[in-house]
Amino acid sequence: MSKEEETEFRVTDKRAFRENGEIRGESSETHPQADSQSGTSETADSRKPDADMPPDSGIRIDFTSYTLSYYTQGLVLLGEVPNPYTNKKEEDLEGARHMIDILSLLEEKTKGNLSTQEQQLLESVLYELRMKFMVKTKTIKL
Repeated sequence: MSKEEETEFRVTDKRAFRENGEIRGESSETHPQADSQSGTSETADSRKPDADMPPDSGIRIDFTSYTLSYYTQGLVLLGEVPNPYTNKKEEDLEGARHMIDILSLLEEKTKGNLSTQEQQLLESVLYELRMKFMVKTKTIKL
């Protein structure tokens, strides 16, 4: 055997957080799933989603909440609702246009893959943001 074949390969995970968001302890240098000697590491596909998440964490993401987060950002950028950081209504029409473009892209790329409720939500959110944008840019008057 050559020297290269005798050398053991070891993976060290130096991230400060585990996959589930917990802060790693100082004593843990290797990731439990990266240990090549165990042979029993789970793949991401074989685990249940949220298996490591505490049931009361309150952080759940689905298509509806994802869509509504962009909608809310769009409203803030249009100056319709106060910015949560400054508590002031601020207008950034270029940023609002960007949010509308993201939602439009999302609509295009998910066509045929959404439930009826999800599709209706996306359409109504886009319609409302577009109309408010057109009023702000004086494209139309309501």
